[in-house]
Amino acid sequence: MAGQVIHLASAVCLSILSVTTVSSNLLLLIAVWKDPLKCFSSPTTSFIVGISLADLVTALTTEPFFAAYYYVVYTEGRDAVNGVLQTLFTAGSNISSVAICYSFLIVLALSWAQYIAIKCPHSFKKVVTRRNAIIFNMLSLFYLLSFMSLQFVGIMDQFTFLKLSLALNTSFLSINLMVILFLLNAAFRRHLKRKRAFEQHEESSSPRSSRKTRRENLQQQFTAVAMYLAAILLLSALPHVITAQIFLYLSDELSPQANENIQIALEISDLLLFVKVCLDAFVYAWRLPTYRRTMRMLFFRRAKERNGYINGRHANRFTEVSLSPQ
Repeated sequence: MAGQVIHLASAVCLSILSVTTVSSNLLLLIAVWKDPLKCFSSPTTSFIVGISLADLVTALTTEPFFAAYYYVVYTEGRDAVNGVLQTLFTAGSNISSVAICYSFLIVLALSWAQYIAIKCPHSFKKVVTRRNAIIFNMLSLFYLLSFMSLQFVGIMDQFTFLKLSLALNTSFLSINLMVILFLLNAAFRRHLKRKRAFEQHEESSSPRSSRKTRRENLQQQFTAVAMYLAAILLLSALPHVITAQIFLYLSDELSPQANENIQIALEISDLLLFVKVCLDAFVYAWRLPTYRRTMRMLFFRRAKERNGYINGRHANRFTEVSLSPQ
């Protein structure tokens, strides 16, 4: 009975998450593309676009496939799942594996980039360029797709592939992300302390100084975004890593009821990862004031202008009618 409730809850939550994630990431990509305030000109924007595209693909494919699968299992049972739906579910699992690992790599690269910006600001422009960021995005995707293809060429069985993927990708990247998150947080705190001490002794109101201050504030906001993305990714991925480790290495020693509980735990941990996918775009809206201003400029101002244009046309028509001879 508990499993059936979990299946229904997963189907409903995934349906809501899919719509929300698609909408929020489309808005984010439009804001980056238009960029009226020129706040997304940094090379690290390529990392944000990469994460957003991965989230968008997950929301368009994996989440609807999983929602349909869990709904059929809830209403008719697992035996009623046909071949097409099972194929879609398997394809969704592979897509989500690539997308989640891709998010790990991109968030890891974004965190290291912000760490370099704080520790070695003079080397930042040489190391972190738009070209290097795009190359890293492409190589990461190529590596993950190549790794995923190993399960289809008969080199290893499915169980061995899952163990290798968990150890080499998810677990290894989680450890690296924890390390860089600790280093970035410590460096960011020291940077803020030095900045406050400097501002207390020296003030400047020149245009050049104000531009530098705005640039530094934007860099700090991107650093905060990187830390929040890394923390959310770790918090959502660690339950899945632990549960998957138990399932892959101890399932033969567990009772049927314990294995069923592990399956339910895996389903819940997958749901946490999909929540993370949904939250990414909202982190930008929360931590980047320039992003919020960009959204207001792109959509709310246009809506006001459109309403003003329509009202103006109505006013002109009213004037023409009132001034026309009877």
